[in-house]
Amino acid sequence: MHRLVALALLVLPGLLPTVKATHIMGGELTYRWLGGSDYLVSLVLYRDCAGVPVVSQENVYISSSTCGYSQLLPVNLVDTAVIASPCAGLLSTCDGGQAPGLEVYVYRDTIALAQACPDYEFTWTTCCRNAAVTNLVDPSTQSGFLQAWLNTVDGPGNSAPVYQELQMPFICSNVMYCQDNSTFDVDGDSLVFSMVPVQNGTLGPASYAAPFSPTDPFPTVNGHAFDVSGGNHCAIPTTVGAWVVAYRIDEYRNGAWIGSTMREVQLWVVNCPSAMLGFTGTVKDSTGTPVSSGTVELWEYGLNSLSSTLIATTPVNSQGEYAFSGQPNGQYILRAIPDSTNTPGHATSYHLNTHYWDFAEVLGAVCDTTIDADITLVGVGNLVGTGHVSGYLGDLGIVRSQQGTPWEGVSVFLEAWPSHEPVAFDRTDADGLFAFVNVPFGEYRVVFDHPGLPMLGYYRFTVSAQNPSFTGLDHGADPDGFFPTGISTGMREDAPLSLVVAPNPVGQGRVTIGGLPDGPVTLLVEDATGRTVDVQRAMVGNGRTSMATDALPAGTFLIRIAGAGAIRLVKQ
Repeated sequence: MHRLVALALLVLPGLLPTVKATHIMGGELTYRWLGGSDYLVSLVLYRDCAGVPVVSQENVYISSSTCGYSQLLPVNLVDTAVIASPCAGLLSTCDGGQAPGLEVYVYRDTIALAQACPDYEFTWTTCCRNAAVTNLVDPSTQSGFLQAWLNTVDGPGNSAPVYQELQMPFICSNVMYCQDNSTFDVDGDSLVFSMVPVQNGTLGPASYAAPFSPTDPFPTVNGHAFDVSGGNHCAIPTTVGAWVVAYRIDEYRNGAWIGSTMREVQLWVVNCPSAMLGFTGTVKDSTGTPVSSGTVELWEYGLNSLSSTLIATTPVNSQGEYAFSGQPNGQYILRAIPDSTNTPGHATSYHLNTHYWDFAEVLGAVCDTTIDADITLVGVGNLVGTGHVSGYLGDLGIVRSQQGTPWEGVSVFLEAWPSHEPVAFDRTDADGLFAFVNVPFGEYRVVFDHPGLPMLGYYRFTVSAQNPSFTGLDHGADPDGFFPTGISTGMREDAPLSLVVAPNPVGQGRVTIGGLPDGPVTLLVEDATGRTVDVQRAMVGNGRTSMATDALPAGTFLIRIAGAGAIRLVKQ
């Protein structure tokens, strides 16, 4: 279920057009593998509280052209939620007030998909759209539509990624807003996000009113920014109205497409009064006890972790309390940095109690208010096992004796794979070394957490009775981020020993990749956050192929080739 986050609005009379058509303002359609051939299908609908009531049962149509399969699955209403306002005295249409109100309705049921089919398709539709939608032609004559796809041939047992955040889709004109589309994928598959056309039911893409389009859905100050690796969509809207936007996630596993899902959101843009925000809370350790030292950071939320901006830092007091004040309209996240001496065994953590930026709760309001945001630190350590994991971090991976400079004090996580759960935490010492002892058998990866610097690739390895020790998990560091440099027996992460890419760095045009087996190949390009940002298919001849780079922004990327390894590319 979503974490529901309120972005409150103080709405003055006449700011919003009257809603006279359907009650549905978008939604999501996903599936989760339960084991065997069983899948749990989930339909999430966003309802305008000023609209007509929802029904207790919806229908999802599931089909496969390849397998000649079709099935109508009734899904039952199992959960509801209202996105409340943090502004005292401000009532929405959900509770009798005038401010826009939003409810979330969740429908679920299970289905058995016994046949292995490459093109299962899940669809839901309803008539008709809100007549107030501004960027579509005759919206009240166009139907709403949600869709998902599943390839059980290349992705058996796949579960769709789940959206982690739902913010109030009512935004202020002339204020930067980022629609948070961050997701969690339990299978650890590569995800590619895109902005796609909204659909007119089963008739295909909806008709957009000129000059709008799927990637330019409403007027802005400087255009739309979209993160294809994380899904966030940021813009400064300029025109009051209702605008519908659709997003799609494509999943890849071992270079093969295995499924897709889509999300649709109707965004209201209104003229908001100015406001000043405050944030206050208590930082607690993993047992719920307030800490007496450490700091809290206030970040302005952005397109991704690299584009977010640190606004202010404050120490906690002896009761673990912190406070920020005087912040304007906007979106913010809070991060606690524990004192490693007084609070050992705890990791850098965000509100809501996670060490992942993607899963941090985004806070905001457009009335004078103070938002409570306690932070419970993520506890790590106390491992019970016989494994040992260690490595080094320094300039380009070069140890001190070879004129490299160690990086001291960088946070290092040992994560379980593919759950991404942190199981141990360390900081590099003065020699750039880190180590984890008493590691239980299982599959893991090593991740560094340093402000402004991403991971460019990972070691993934399995600690077992046959391979209990993994040493030499060395990493290099440069202004672009952290990247693995060592080779250890049992690594699942392919080392780029035979691959070559030229030119490197590259400006525009194509690069040539050598050292590949002849035949068809899929190239997955990961950005600095480790997310897939481009997928290209090519043919290898005489051990070589080429790849276009014009669509890539400047930065450092990892090109993964299934069965052949990975190689680093710098785009200037």
